[in-house]
Amino acid sequence: MSLDNNHHPTYETVFTVSCYCHAFSPPLSWSGCRKNFKTFCSVCHTIGKGKLIGPDLLDVHKQRSDAWLLEFIKSSQTMIKNGDATAVALFKEYNQSIMPDPPYSEDQIKGIIAYIKTQSPDYVAEGIVADKSEPVAPEIPVRSVNEATDNEILQGRLLFSGESRLSGGGPGCISCHHVKNNKLIGGGLLAKDLTDAFSRMNEAGISAILTSPPFPAMREAYQSAPLTEEEAYSLVAFLKKADEDQYGQNYRNYQHYFLDCGWIEFFLLLGIYTTIWSKRKKQSVNQKIYDRQIYS
Repeated sequence: MSLDNNHHPTYETVFTVSCYCHAFSPPLSWSGCRKNFKTFCSVCHTIGKGKLIGPDLLDVHKQRSDAWLLEFIKSSQTMIKNGDATAVALFKEYNQSIMPDPPYSEDQIKGIIAYIKTQSPDYVAEGIVADKSEPVAPEIPVRSVNEATDNEILQGRLLFSGESRLSGGGPGCISCHHVKNNKLIGGGLLAKDLTDAFSRMNEAGISAILTSPPFPAMREAYQSAPLTEEEAYSLVAFLKKADEDQYGQNYRNYQHYFLDCGWIEFFLLLGIYTTIWSKRKKQSVNQKIYDRQIYS
């Protein structure tokens, strides 16, 4: 068997995927294949831990051919536009969430598929000599967002709205996203409304997106200004609270304030310009000289 009792890959599995990945150029180690999956795919998918934004990928190689998986991972939207029935069905099933094209080569994607295969409980590496060069570190337990304090939720709201700056200097979420909340003004419309994001993506999904953004615009914005674990945790806690309290909530509407301020500024400027205009020179500079000469 390739997995031990704790579902950690054995050295036979490590060796198998290492051989597969090294068959391509540039060579990728087993840890490289695993890192590519963790960096890009685990934002929306798990292997054996249930659905996130997208489906659980456990045993996906038994449901789809390697060729289909390769083409779908390379560009799911292309397959959807071409009318692939399975791709269209998955797109509809998962709220028409667009899966971004990965920044990987075809060989790297094949390595990811190989890594997914090795996580199957009944995967067997036959005739392989163990390679102990790349042991896998155990996963560190993650604190549940259900344990978030009121201060952490407040900090999440301040980070979302931009009232508190992110430590890396990145933009506040509200510049692109909207959340229906009495304590926030209306947010941006460039990206999805996040009011019910926690219900749609749950804690793991949102946290994965915040720490490893898969979407091009978001990835570009935070590439040199990543969020800390504490900031991501507080933002997830706030989104959970916003999701739970969304009914009866509304964003703060400043429209009437803007209109009132606009009229006040208009009349103020009108008064200033009227005063300036009334004191203008109404005759030429030499009018008095001209009048005197005419009189004489």
